[in-house]
Amino acid sequence: MDAIKKLKPFINGEFVESKTSRYSDVFNPSTGEIIAKVPLCTPDEVELAVKSAKEAYPAWSNTPVAKRVEILYNVRNIINENMDELTHLVALENGKVWEEAKGDVLKAREGTEQVIAAPSLMMGESLMNVSSGHDCVLYRESLGVFAGIAPFNFPAMIPFGWMVPICLATGNTMIIKAATFDPQSALRFAQIYKDAGLPDGVLNVVTCSRNEAEIFNKCNLKNYGRANALP
Repeated sequence: MDAIKKLKPFINGEFVESKTSRYSDVFNPSTGEIIAKVPLCTPDEVELAVKSAKEAYPAWSNTPVAKRVEILYNVRNIINENMDELTHLVALENGKVWEEAKGDVLKAREGTEQVIAAPSLMMGESLMNVSSGHDCVLYRESLGVFAGIAPFNFPAMIPFGWMVPICLATGNTMIIKAATFDPQSALRFAQIYKDAGLPDGVLNVVTCSRNEAEIFNKCNLKNYGRANALP
């Protein structure tokens, strides 16, 4: 019998061994088999993820938007190269049939493709002599550090189609709280972003309960996501 995999959160560009003593079982819903154990990170580990995102923000927000979307284009290509693996992972831990699981991954790719147009979408506006002696200029700027809570029913599409691409393309950094019931998809996407060339700290993926996730509110982060039923 294969050893049950012990998962690790992704903080500041690397998968780190959690110091927690609390783990939650990850099941294959189709068989009831335990396929992994996910750590319920300590408050200090969640705060470290927030700290990493905050420290990465100044450099990332000042990275030219063309460079940011170049990395996201790399992400899109890596998703294509690993489509079957990602589909299998969603099906395995979420219980979706193959085509529905693939649709989940395709929506993550679709969201990534859409934000490749960010250089045009983020353009501002200007109007000379809006009143006597005054010009009007509008800039679109990044906002800061976002926190997203991934739901268990769409572990690829919602965090990595609706949340992460738009946040990163527009110069923000982000912490994703992976769904406790199916966290492996989020952690695999974290590796994809790293392989695509994303700087350390720009994206962090933590695995914790709702109690530790309350740290997001205490740190006054931008909220981006949905509530998830957690132990």
